[in-house]
Amino acid sequence: MITVDLFRALLPPVSYDPNGKHLSAELKAEARLMDAVGASAGRVLASITPFYASTTLSDWERIYAVSPRDGATQQERRENVLVRMAATGGLSIPYFIGLAASLGYTITISEPRAFRAGVNRAGDRLFVEGMRWVWQVNVMGASTPKYRFRAGASAAGEPLLAFGESILESTFKDLKPAFTDCYFTYEDGE
Repeated sequence: MITVDLFRALLPPVSYDPNGKHLSAELKAEARLMDAVGASAGRVLASITPFYASTTLSDWERIYAVSPRDGATQQERRENVLVRMAATGGLSIPYFIGLAASLGYTITISEPRAFRAGVNRAGDRLFVEGMRWVWQVNVMGASTPKYRFRAGASAAGEPLLAFGESILESTFKDLKPAFTDCYFTYEDGE
């Protein structure tokens, strides 16, 4: 039922003419306002979780300390918040491999070791002492994330196709142990 018709039906049957000039204009104005309030309430209800958040997406980013890149689409920003929500943190290599798998990446992690007498041989690579705090993330078959414009998931003015940045690197750098450093290598999956 249209809101203005609902308001007309609420009038006492004999006392008012629902089609009168002034009363009809008042009912239409009130109905437009009620429809706007209903639409606004729907947006607020959708923003309870970040799955459909649009106007409150910046609040979700602030809460989870996500800094969107310049030109990021709503889909990309929403995905970054959801990834950060799901990430609990860990210190083990299997945790980070599982985290990457949940993001759609296949990785291995290697830890370069400094040259040690009795363990290494002539011809092995020498590393500086601080290399024991570094780990290398080898990403296999990675591609740049693509965000296609979708009604309900994108905002007006966004491009029909946008290319995002990998959330993998920023997530790993945020969740890794503070005393370590990680760097990424990418291998083509072909």
